[in-house]
Amino acid sequence: MLKKTAVQKALGELMEDRINKVAWNKALDDEFYVESDNERNIALELLSESMTTDRQRHLLNNLESAWHFVEGLMQEYAYRQGLQDSQMIHEELREFGVFVTKG
Repeated sequence: MLKKTAVQKALGELMEDRINKVAWNKALDDEFYVESDNERNIALELLSESMTTDRQRHLLNNLESAWHFVEGLMQEYAYRQGLQDSQMIHEELREFGVFVTKG
């Protein structure tokens, strides 16, 4: 595994904090997100209950873990891309009279 610089570590911690606290809380306030997550959990539970062997349950557990890991990676990519695009997005919105920052 590659060693991370102090800046990379700090950015990682910042992203983790923003994604896991701020974004998570906003998602929990979003009715569509909550309904979608509930549907996913129900489907996973039904699938899990239909498993008849330990191997099937193990494979399903591995699949669920892999999904969560990949979701985390995508959140990081999205956050990094948002940082890269932020200034351009603000400039484009300003052209339409939309200001998203205080001041």
